[in-house]
Amino acid sequence: MSDQLQSLLAKQAITEVIARYARALDRFDETLLRSVFHPDSVHHHFYQGPSSAPDAPRPADGGPRDFVEFALGVLATHTRTHHQLGNTLIELTSPDHAVAETYFTAYHRMRPRGDPQAAPNACDTEMDYFVGGRYLDHFALRDGEWRITRRTGMTDWTRLEPPNSQGFDDIAPETIGRHYPDDLLYHWVGSD
Repeated sequence: MSDQLQSLLAKQAITEVIARYARALDRFDETLLRSVFHPDSVHHHFYQGPSSAPDAPRPADGGPRDFVEFALGVLATHTRTHHQLGNTLIELTSPDHAVAETYFTAYHRMRPRGDPQAAPNACDTEMDYFVGGRYLDHFALRDGEWRITRRTGMTDWTRLEPPNSQGFDDIAPETIGRHYPDDLLYHWVGSD
């Protein structure tokens, strides 16, 4: 196989890992989220520490063991999220290592104060929280699989505003995005 073809295949595999990350967050799919990180991966994106270490000891302060536990805890304080990926630039630094920069825009519908799952910083009403930024990732190819070994999240802008969901109630219920395993996606994958 030519070096150019090998490079294209590597970049496609890395792009799919990044896309699976966004899907895992929005579908609240812990297994899928853990699958994008190598076991020794480290994180610096609203959380500093291991990316996916479910068997790690709990920190003395009672906080999350890893980024996955942290992220799912934060996302539980929202009724819905939507992570949109933009430009992705991937540089292969060797046949089994790469760095990638991926732009993202993330939408979060925050639960209001009084909701048992609301965050400590919840407002009196639901709020829409938007974040624009970039994922800076280091990837490694191990056992034929590209995964993230280090992620740093960059925040370029944020916005918090009251929600406006006019017309949302008119959408067919079966086509409204849901968490794993209830989302229509999980019923379509593997079926013809």
